[in-house]
Amino acid sequence: MEGSSGRSCNPPTGEPAISELETLQKQYEEKKVKIQELYKQIETAKLRLEQQQQQKQKKKNKEIPDEKREAFNELSQKYNSLREEYIALSREMN
Repeated sequence: MEGSSGRSCNPPTGEPAISELETLQKQYEEKKVKIQELYKQIETAKLRLEQQQQQKQKKKNKEIPDEKREAFNELSQKYNSLREEYIALSREMN
């Protein structure tokens, strides 16, 4: 009785191993797809943030319209003249 060591010499059928392998492959593919989707979402969010930052920067860098600049200059001149008048009057009072 050579070769009888109590073990079965027949190889396993392989069906459970193949099924498990297919399941693992399917999980891998699902995770891979999910990672790709997340990457795309991250890139989209990054682009949106960059665009928002650029828009904010553009708003900050916009030139002041001429009308506002002229109004500011007129107010500044009026303030300066009133200040000079105030200083002159306060000196007269002392």
